[in-house]
Amino acid sequence: MVSIPSSTSKKFNSASDQMFSDTLLQTSILSDCPENNNLDVEWREKAEKELGESSEISRTALKQFRHLLRINRENVPFGWRDDAFLLRFLRAKKFDVDKAYRMVNPLFYWQTLKYFRMKQQSPELFRVSPPSEVRHILEMQMQYMIPLRDPCGRQVFIFRVEKCDPYRCSVENVFRTNVLSLESVVRNPETQIAGLVVLLDMTGVSLGHSRFLSPQLARNTVEVVQDAFPLRFKAFHILHEPFYFDAILAVLKPFLREKIRKRIFLHGSDLASLYRFIPQEILPAEYGGLQPSFDNSIWRQNILDSEEYFANLENYQIPEENSVTKIEVCSQEDQESGEYVDDETEDSEFEDATYFLDDPAIEKL
Repeated sequence: MVSIPSSTSKKFNSASDQMFSDTLLQTSILSDCPENNNLDVEWREKAEKELGESSEISRTALKQFRHLLRINRENVPFGWRDDAFLLRFLRAKKFDVDKAYRMVNPLFYWQTLKYFRMKQQSPELFRVSPPSEVRHILEMQMQYMIPLRDPCGRQVFIFRVEKCDPYRCSVENVFRTNVLSLESVVRNPETQIAGLVVLLDMTGVSLGHSRFLSPQLARNTVEVVQDAFPLRFKAFHILHEPFYFDAILAVLKPFLREKIRKRIFLHGSDLASLYRFIPQEILPAEYGGLQPSFDNSIWRQNILDSEEYFANLENYQIPEENSVTKIEVCSQEDQESGEYVDDETEDSEFEDATYFLDDPAIEKL
């Protein structure tokens, strides 16, 4: 748990500060996420084991987090007022307030695409409201957050390349629907605790899909996974990758940290290999699973029915870079280098990212 810097530890006793404090503590429309105190015993124990979370730690971390946000009180976006929203960032960084603050604060590193900064700089990729604008993409059945969780409690997101017609889908809209999918699933406290597994099925990949693999888009994707989005990405499983997949990885590798490289697994056409990580019992029939065929209609309708939520999620305003003072929460050496490395400790149960066999025949990056 990070302590509050001494320069920011003063109390706000004036009438204006108290008014701001009261406003910050109000519950916003974003709070329709299930209440965290409704987590059952199993999930509370999982949160404590994997994240070090407890009621006391949550309260303390939220208090410290809010204290840091009050420093630049004129710049606090609407969504930051909500406990459920702030908890996403704290859980993503295992309640390290310092790291959570670095993730959300758009002024911490101006050259880095953090959560709100990336939305402002690239709205064509990160704007999620209104979801009805990308209804046609969702209806193509290329994306699906399957309803059953894996044995570790993680949600599984499937993306099917063959359903992505490169001549009917813009790169921007496909990226936006992926971000929309993440924004939808991260509302669930259980998913915040257990994390997300991505299954990329590359069946049907063609030359037309090459425009989805530009260096800039690859960088944006990596930023979402590694730095900016408040979700724990626990594994990436690739099915039916083409023979030239090494060239695709060459585009991504310069941006990937070792921690993420270790979470990427190539399966080719070997479904038995996939089952060592994601059991048949939760997969759609298309993957030899025991669940009904791939159908995202219920999932996508839940997203489309949440127009108001996503509209309020976009209700923020980022100030100009020269309008506020940068807060010193990192080391002076980090500030001078302009770099920040997330040295988050791995979860012991996920070090090998496997839980069915001791020696899976999977190619690891």
